[in-house]
Amino acid sequence: MEGSKIREVNPEDVEKGEVIDMTGCIVAPGFVDIHVHGGGGYDVMDPSPGALDGLSMFLAQGGVTSFLPTTYTAPRNAILEAARGVKGAMEKGTKGARVLGLHMEGPYISPERCGAQNRDHVRKPDIGELGEVDGESGGNLRVVTMAPEVEGALGAIAWLNSRGKTAAAGHTDATYEEAAAAFDAGMSHVSHLFNGMRPFHHREPGVVGAALGDERVTVELIADGFHVHPAALKMAVRLKGVESTALVSDSIAPAGMSDGEYDFGGLKISVREGRSLLDSGRLAGSTIRLCDAVRSMVELADSSIAEAVEMATLIPARIAGVEDRKGSLVPGMDADITVLDRNFSVMLTMVEGRIVDRG
Repeated sequence: MEGSKIREVNPEDVEKGEVIDMTGCIVAPGFVDIHVHGGGGYDVMDPSPGALDGLSMFLAQGGVTSFLPTTYTAPRNAILEAARGVKGAMEKGTKGARVLGLHMEGPYISPERCGAQNRDHVRKPDIGELGEVDGESGGNLRVVTMAPEVEGALGAIAWLNSRGKTAAAGHTDATYEEAAAAFDAGMSHVSHLFNGMRPFHHREPGVVGAALGDERVTVELIADGFHVHPAALKMAVRLKGVESTALVSDSIAPAGMSDGEYDFGGLKISVREGRSLLDSGRLAGSTIRLCDAVRSMVELADSSIAEAVEMATLIPARIAGVEDRKGSLVPGMDADITVLDRNFSVMLTMVEGRIVDRG
């Protein structure tokens, strides 16, 4: 490395400059988390100075070197405040993982598939609101997750596409035909496949069937051992291919905290033995970081280490539109590097040539 960039990849040339000996470890590109609401007690929706900075350090401890802070269904002003926070964090920089832009999940979702999103704030797609959020984020709105079947969704998809932003399906009760129509209209991604959507049925495949059968569409998986059964993880990767599958944490503020009761967007959740649950027993986000997701894909879904790492690096970087500088160990790329031991625990996290965490 030289400065903030990778100069060359040459295992034979170890005599120049400072040498960091990680013999026996896995040296990977820095993980890219494109769907994360919080962790370590920090919440993306918290307008306090330092919230995103604190989250950036929490994520770095799990090998994440860049991320998309992700909002949830909330009043307009709260989402705009989060967008301003993203802009500020990008301008000032962060101590840990870098902020790449904003992922806006909701509020344009299905009331029938809210999951842990607050039904009280669900509303129809509003292009004016989207434009305002994008403006307050400094033009850094990258991904918008919405239900493609709701009134106004197709117009919002067209607006996002015209500005080079990713429209994603999520928290949706769309039928197969409705999902296919959205993909034809330019929706190109599905947030947390299987979760928060109409389940697959052999007579009504829904969003899951439409996404798995469409080569234009990328998908996310929450590989925490709770959200998606190992057989479904394997099936998704087999059908979509590694090149169209991104691992995400979907973590929330209590991730990394002790078991107990917490608030998530006005809803009470309980964290118990790695699961975050609503009173109804439904899952509410996750408590993992991407190093945990990589481990799960290797141990539960029979992915190779290289495949699991690619799904946590290059593929999410591509979805976020930053694959020209993030997601791979290639000369000229940002020196974002995660080093893991053979149990997938993080030994070192480097962001743009700077060590920000040593496990």
